[in-house]
Parts: sequence; structure tokens; C-alpha cells
Amino acid sequence: MNTEIFVLHETDDILQASNFMKKERIRNLPVVDERNKLIGLVTLREIVDALANGKKNITIGDIMIREVKAIGPDTPLKGAIEVMIINKFGSMPVVDSNRKLLGMISELDLLKKLYSMSDMPDDFYRAEEKKKSFQF
Repeated sequence: MNTEIFVLHETDDILQASNFMKKERIRNLPVVDERNKLIGLVTLREIVDALANGKKNITIGDIMIREVKAIGPDTPLKGAIEVMIINKFGSMPVVDSNRKLLGMISELDLLKKLYSMSDMPDDFYRAEEKKKSFQF
């Protein structure tokens, strides 16, 4: 889980959010209130759709997804993976029991965890990589 995350607020400008997300290469961002409580999520898709429809003078609150699925800090790895697969999420918020945003978990976070849990020797992965690179 990444705890150093960027967030948006309902009143943030859509163009500024779009430029920031492009610059930082971020596909989605949580939207929080003044108490850091998760109230929504914005993806590049919502921003692109709004801008394509000429909606340039709107706020994040106008386009954010309001019913956001999130996991808790004690959610087992398998449970987090299951929620992300079922919902086709690339990342998702991690919140406490009061919906206070604690961080975000991404596909990369899950892959790193699975890799660290693997019992295969390190040279197995390198051998597979070399074998694949020489295929024609």
C-alpha cells in the first residue's frame, strides 16, 4: 500500500486535475473531504469524457464516482486481489472504519507482494526471461 498519495477535492478544477494526472502519470485519484474521508474517485476516463463533451468549466465533484469500493488495512491479500479482479480496478483506496483514507493499493503493489512471497529461486525468473528473449 502506498501511503504517500495525491488526493483531489470536490471543488478542484477538472483541467488542473487533468494536467496534474497526465504529468504524474496517474490513472485515478481518490477524492476526500476536509477530514480526509474518502468521498469519491476520479479516473482519467471521467476526465477525458467530460473534456470531450466540452465540459471544461466543471469541478471534480461534477464527475467523480461517488460510490467507491474500498478495502480496509487488514483485508487479506487474496481478498484485495479478488475485489480488484471482480471490479476490474487497477488500484483502490484503503480506508479505516470511518472511511478515512489511509492509502492506495495498486496492481504493482500486489505483484511485488506476490513476488516476495514466491518460493522459486531468483535465477528461475532470470532463466525464464532469457529463454523468452531468444524466441523467434
